[in-house]
Amino acid sequence: MAKFKFKFETILKLRKNREEDALRNLGAAQSAYQAEVARKAQLQKELENALIRRENMGASPMTILPFQMEQDFITGTKQRILHAERDIARATRVVEKALRIYLHARRQTKMLELVYEKEYKEFRRAQAKREQKLLDDMVIMRDRLKEKVA
Repeated sequence: MAKFKFKFETILKLRKNREEDALRNLGAAQSAYQAEVARKAQLQKELENALIRRENMGASPMTILPFQMEQDFITGTKQRILHAERDIARATRVVEKALRIYLHARRQTKMLELVYEKEYKEFRRAQAKREQKLLDDMVIMRDRLKEKVA
């Protein structure tokens, strides 16, 4: 029996490799995005704690220096939160780009897979037709042999 050979096998393998690479890159981009979101959440938690500490400072008499230090920390944390938001926006764009690249690679691979399936189906159909013809020929030959013997 003849073995099925897809004429675009190397291209299909190349496209599958590109798809896998794009998927890995998408995963890395999503991980980076999640890290940025977690970093912002941590900064917001620190800000909330600093605000509570500052409010509690007013409960007891103290010098202005600790209050100013806490206020500077709060201001700096707010700035870091703004930077974190920009980093999140940047990471979002990177994820969207990686997703577009992955989807394009997936469409390219799917297109060749459909061609593969179509050709394989045609190969199976032709193979079944050859086998049936062979069986028909064998039956005819056997009948002719019986007629000669009889």
